Amino acid sequence: MNSQSVDEQGLDRLRAALAAHSAIKSWSEGRELIELLRAAHHAGWLDRLHRETTADELATATGVSVEQVSNVLAVLTSAGVVQTRSTRFQLSPTFDALVVGASGVDMSTVLGAVDLTRGQLEQAVQPAGRSRGLDGAQALALARDWGVRATPGARQLYGTLYQALPEYRDRLERGGPLLDVGSGVGGALLTTLTLFEELRAVGVEVVPEVATELRRRAQEAGVDGRVELRAIDARTLRDEATFTVSYWAQAFFSTSARTETLTAIFRALRSDGLLLMQELFPPSATQDQPTVRGQLDQLFYRQQEVAYGLSAEALAAEASAAGFQDAQIIDSPLGRLVIMRKPAVDQLQSLSGGS
Repeated sequence: MNSQSVDEQGLDRLRAALAAHSAIKSWSEGRELIELLRAAHHAGWLDRLHRETTADELATATGVSVEQVSNVLAVLTSAGVVQTRSTRFQLSPTFDALVVGASGVDMSTVLGAVDLTRGQLEQAVQPAGRSRGLDGAQALALARDWGVRATPGARQLYGTLYQALPEYRDRLERGGPLLDVGSGVGGALLTTLTLFEELRAVGVEVVPEVATELRRRAQEAGVDGRVELRAIDARTLRDEATFTVSYWAQAFFSTSARTETLTAIFRALRSDGLLLMQELFPPSATQDQPTVRGQLDQLFYRQQEVAYGLSAEALAAEASAAGFQDAQIIDSPLGRLVIMRKPAVDQLQSLSGGS
């Protein structure tokens, strides 16, 4: 190899390294924005930006120089956190809704979930014996991130959802009872209870810390008298022919627990009872390759041994293997839903060879 070839190879390697350097800098943009947003939130800036203010007014209130305040506001404006009108600044409508938290989704919860994900991804390269799953506090952070509160907005959303499920909705209106499996902090369960005043329900949540938060939120929503909350593994359910409908938050159940959980739900439902499931993280049918976001989500959830990204069709097949029938896949405001039926008594007898 002559000296010119060596020089050319060295230049190619330098260009490659610089391209990687540029990619990492691009990736770091999001993390840096999150840290600036977190700092502004903790310092009370975002609360002040709920109403219009100027850089001078914010500087006076916080003790930070006008120049520094202006620099921070410029970044937050470019990121869409803040909007500007002449010399006045205010949170954009989307971030104002998050900071105020009236919708049931708030800044602290979102930032907590970001921290949780980052910590878990750092463990992804550890040997199996050294990596660990979520502890109770971490499971609670994840549940809070997924669980809305029973606010007017949530009731409107779920009300629209149930319009797409007339038979399921009718049973809720008649009082159920409903078996909610994998209740988390009760976003779906508690909102549903506030929508249907006659409804009675049982919620099942295995993580004690999450179940404690669920009980607190049930009292807050004023529905604790109509729901029994059990801090147990769903596989240990011993109810038989008790419920007319069941919702299974399947996306958060480990692969090893799924078959036994479906068996327990099947046993707990009455003849002709309905099972509802939601497709989360659906496999993309429009892209040749998964997005980086999709791959990161898959890495996180598969670290928890969760069957990530099952399609509605796969969910229907899984429930069918447990004895459910008549799968319907329905488009809804919350994505694709799967509703299935436990066979009626005469069908069960026929299937088992009974008279």
